[in-house]
Amino acid sequence: MNKAICATTWREFKANKVRCSILTLLVLLPLAFYTLIRLNWEYSLQVDMLTPPIIALAYTLLWSVGVIGREVQNGTIGLVFTRPITIANYVTSKWFAVSFAAAICSVQAGVIEHLISSFYNPSLLFSLEFFSNCCERVFICFGFAAVMVVLSSLVSGLKDIAVLAGFGLLWGITAIVGGMLRSDLGHFNQYANIIYPLKGLVDLFNAVMLQVFFPSLSIEPILDLNFLYLPAILNYGALVTCCLASSIFLLNRKEFSYAAD
Repeated sequence: MNKAICATTWREFKANKVRCSILTLLVLLPLAFYTLIRLNWEYSLQVDMLTPPIIALAYTLLWSVGVIGREVQNGTIGLVFTRPITIANYVTSKWFAVSFAAAICSVQAGVIEHLISSFYNPSLLFSLEFFSNCCERVFICFGFAAVMVVLSSLVSGLKDIAVLAGFGLLWGITAIVGGMLRSDLGHFNQYANIIYPLKGLVDLFNAVMLQVFFPSLSIEPILDLNFLYLPAILNYGALVTCCLASSIFLLNRKEFSYAAD
């Protein structure tokens, strides 16, 4: 990892007041929501009220949008490669900077939520659920950041958010189509030779999209040394590796001057 690239990425985020404001809201809004629940539901004081790990996607998106595309648009990426920095080092440094920062912010928010819950019920302080929640947030941050690095390598500026929205729209449409095929399959038995393969393709596409845009790992099977969970771990590692390799390939195709990879 290149420390200078990581530090520059973090400084750019800190200088963006809009992103900092959104980051603050991501921390405060769940606290306000759970406070209202505690005021109106006595039982809530006895449970650990934590935001689901999927909230880590929002932190990662906030940190990663335009992480490479902005430098491509501004032309500063060419200046970066005038130094003895390889494209592989650049991509992995950007990925680590975004992943690490998003994971820290996400886990920090979870710790605040957990401490408030523990204040009302001290027995929750060493909750395994809290530990699992934080670990899953970290996995999501590092996995989804790799996906965003690829999207940011494809386009310039902040257009990667538009590409992500396009994939999300396509995913939603295929999910609807898949549901229609499953519910109406009995009414179209004469077209079964067409509908069954189409349904299989739709289900496969939805499964791939779920794996790519929600790269999560459950920590309990890992702690239990459940080797049946090994394929999920390998899939996660393969996703991150393929995304980073794809980003390196895409940047190599752009043929930046002085790029040494």
